[in-house]
This record gives sequence, structure tokens and C-alpha cells, in this order.
Amino acid sequence: MRKIPPVNAIRAFEAACRHLQFQLAAEELGVTPAALSYQIRQLEEHLGLKLFRRLNRAVELTREGRILAPGIITAFETLEESFSLLSPQEDNKLVISTGPAFSAKWLAPRLHSYLEEHPEIDFRLSANLKLTDFDRDDVDAVIRFGAGKYPELFVEPLFQEISTPLISPKLFEEAGGIADESLFEHVTLVHDESLRFLEASQWGNWLSGMNYDTVDPDRGVHFSHADHCIEAAVDGSGIVMARLGFAFREINAGRLIAPFKQAISARGGFYFCCPPENLEKEKVLHFLAWLRDEAQAQEEAITEFMKDRVLIGN
Repeated sequence: MRKIPPVNAIRAFEAACRHLQFQLAAEELGVTPAALSYQIRQLEEHLGLKLFRRLNRAVELTREGRILAPGIITAFETLEESFSLLSPQEDNKLVISTGPAFSAKWLAPRLHSYLEEHPEIDFRLSANLKLTDFDRDDVDAVIRFGAGKYPELFVEPLFQEISTPLISPKLFEEAGGIADESLFEHVTLVHDESLRFLEASQWGNWLSGMNYDTVDPDRGVHFSHADHCIEAAVDGSGIVMARLGFAFREINAGRLIAPFKQAISARGGFYFCCPPENLEKEKVLHFLAWLRDEAQAQEEAITEFMKDRVLIGN
């Protein structure tokens, strides 16, 4: 069998074929142009053939060089592909699980900025409230509302929630336009039942803190998802005890107003959670960094909103 020429000489030839310039080929391989020229000369001497014609600032392949080049280039491409199979591949699919309301009212409207920063990410949003099994489910991280007690997971608080009554401007005017106990004689209470696991009744806490004893805190319509409550209030179905994080877009757009200056704590907050080992993934760290910025902006918005308001109740 004919002896194969030195591999360095073949590699130099392959790079020079692609660039048709020794300077650029040498830079790619991390050698000097003189060293690259010497390696190609070795190959030519081994074959007894001229492979390049040297021009002023470039080179061109001879007939023999043109015959040899396609096979050499393909061979190196095949080698690179083969060795890449042994290297761990970064999975660009990122799966985040959140509740439906958080997804619809908070995350989805902001997500465009994250996707613009990281177009390489194949982002998947799983909107559900089921418990996540990280060993079984294809999920990288979750965002959950609660007290932040999630054993064996990395847990980072994002922001605490504050709730206050919100109503459509039209319904408020139709009900008399006065923010006092008499308002509740003319409007329906809208309840967010998704918080029942934390406390008995948000309306009950707020009405008690206001000393509005004539209002039944359990009457009205009840929804299992916070976003449905907000949409019902926007459509004029009643007055909702709404979490501000979900309702700022409606407030800023004028679809809902906050007639009362009193608010209560929702007694819970949103938390980013994942197995500690998932923090070794760049895609998870990048998403968490973006989430921190958005959460900080949320906190600042809530602080601004509360400047002329007070927290009441326990």
C-alpha cells in the first residue's frame, strides 16, 4: 500500500484549498505562513506533483490539486462529524412549567424579549398546575406560586404578590362611582379560588380589614384560575380581588381601575425552582438571569403603585 503523507501536510493542503490563500489558512491552523508553505511543499514532494500555483497574494490549484481537493475536504468533514459524536451536545430545548394564569398574564407577554436575546433556544412553555417530577417529566425548571417550600430543589423567590379590588371603569361609574361600602350593593364579587390553598378568602381578609361588615365575603362568582377572574372583571362581570402582577397590563391600558387605596398581601409569592444540577446548564442560567431582571421590574412597578396606598389586614 502506498504510504499516506504526513497528516499535518494533508491538513495544511485542505485549509489552503478552502481559503486559496496561505495567510488565511495559516491563521486558521495557528501556524505561520512559512510553516504552512513548508508542509504543503512536503506533500508535493511526497506525491511528486505540484498542487498549487503561487500568485502574488493568493494561490490557485493545479489540475492535480483540483483532482485531490474534493476528497481531502470531504475526508476532514467526515472526521470532524465522527469526533463530534463523542462530544456532549448542548441541548437547546428549554422547557419551563408554570401555572396557566402566570403564563397568560405575566410570562407570555414578556417572553419576546427573552427570545430576542436567545434566538438559539427552542423554548417550550408547559402551562399547568400539576406537580412536576423532574426525574420523569421533560422539564428544566418550574415557576410556582406558594410559600416557597420545595424540598431538595434550588428555590429563588421572584416577587411577592399584593392584591386589591379592581373594576372596569364603566361598571364603576354605573355602580355610582364612589369607593366605599355602598359600592358592593351594586356589583358582584369575583373570587380567585386558586389561592384557597394559602388562605380562606382574600375578599374576607380585605373586607375585614376595611370593616365592611355588611358585605358577604363569599357571595359572587368563583373562578379556579386568576386570569379568568381578571377577564371577567374587564368584561364588567363584577369587581375582582386581583393580584397586581397579573393585572398591571389591564390597569396600564385603562381596562381596570383600582378605586380603593387599601390592598392586602396575597400571602404568597412566585418562585423559580429546579434541581440543583440543572443550574449547570447555560440555557437554564440564561433564562434565570432574564427572569431576575423581569421580576425586579415587577417589584419596582408594585412599589410605585403602592406609593399612595396602604397594606391592611394580617
